[in-house]
Amino acid sequence: MRTLLLTNAIFLLSLLTTLTAQELHTHSNAVSIANEANSTTGWGGGAIKASDSSDPHHGTYAMRLTSTTGATGRYATYSFTAVVGDNYDISIWAKVGAQTDDPAFSGWSGMSGFGTTTISGTAWSEYTFSVTATSTAPEIRVYTGVSSGSTGDIVYIDRVSITKQGQSDTQAPTSPILTSTAHTETTADLSWSGATDDTGVTGYKIFKDGALEATLGDVSNHQITGLLAGTSYNFTVTALDAADNESAPSNIVVVTTNSSSGGGSSVWSEAGSVASYTGDVAIGTSSVPSGYKLAVEGKIRTREVRVDQDTWPDYVFQKDYDLPTLKEVKRYIDEHGHLPNIPSAEEVEANGVELGEMNKLLLEKIEELTLHVIRQNNELIDQRKIIEELSSKNYSTETRVKK
Repeated sequence: MRTLLLTNAIFLLSLLTTLTAQELHTHSNAVSIANEANSTTGWGGGAIKASDSSDPHHGTYAMRLTSTTGATGRYATYSFTAVVGDNYDISIWAKVGAQTDDPAFSGWSGMSGFGTTTISGTAWSEYTFSVTATSTAPEIRVYTGVSSGSTGDIVYIDRVSITKQGQSDTQAPTSPILTSTAHTETTADLSWSGATDDTGVTGYKIFKDGALEATLGDVSNHQITGLLAGTSYNFTVTALDAADNESAPSNIVVVTTNSSSGGGSSVWSEAGSVASYTGDVAIGTSSVPSGYKLAVEGKIRTREVRVDQDTWPDYVFQKDYDLPTLKEVKRYIDEHGHLPNIPSAEEVEANGVELGEMNKLLLEKIEELTLHVIRQNNELIDQRKIIEELSSKNYSTETRVKK
């Protein structure tokens, strides 16, 4: 009895494996359905192959093929493993780029039932082929143009699928990973990633508290609307493939909408991924000084701070600028113990430093010093000229005396 059960289990496993559609375009690259990547791995031929994200048909990338010189520089190739005599369905999405000649699917080898097919139009179109393998390594070719075409002809391809006929897809996609990016009183923004499938994910279902909320296409985010303020909801998402196989539910994400602004329990509002509040904000302290919107009692760490300024001290270089002399600056320092227009240590200790204003004042002092250096340099040049003239006159006088 145990042997019979084991035999039946092996038979059922073998049957399920046979019935599961196997995608024969196995490489991870820009035209892969289930394993899309920013690459052209697996594709050969002399045409220039590049991953392109400007206008993909499926996912994030498509593949751009550009012709080079010579007949072999006008096509890209892909070979897959086949069984001689078996029938295969091949689907390729394509569109025309910059062209002087018509691109086409042509010159396929190792299969019968194929005929040259011109690629036309600048919009994405699906091209399907039903072929029979005459070789264990059939080869697909995509031409950018005829062999006499110009260098630089372009064609785009995407979402390449190669499957054996007579197979039915019973393999469900893997579960997505769900996150919530933002919410308001009545909306919740959801996003998801990570779902994969042997033939490709084609859509998603969103569930709210276990009930179907929406059925979507191949997207990665959605906004739920019509929610109640101050209410918690449980969301999950499942992935679908072309055969309507559905994945197991994703992780549960709990979203609690903001309380109604009329209730006074929430002062924040959210739109998309931006939270906003019109009042003052205190962090690490309970008060915000008058005239400020944010007070932080503690350290702030960031990569960059931008301070907008309405004026900048380029006025120092204006011809009518009253540049204080170094004697005047020394007198001021002797009397006050700090530079003119620069706050004293006591003022900084009591009031802190206005970052934008202080940078402006420091630059003002740098520019004033630069003008003094330029002036002193000019004086040195003039003095050097006078010294050279005096030396020349002295030499002439000595020469006359010696004579």
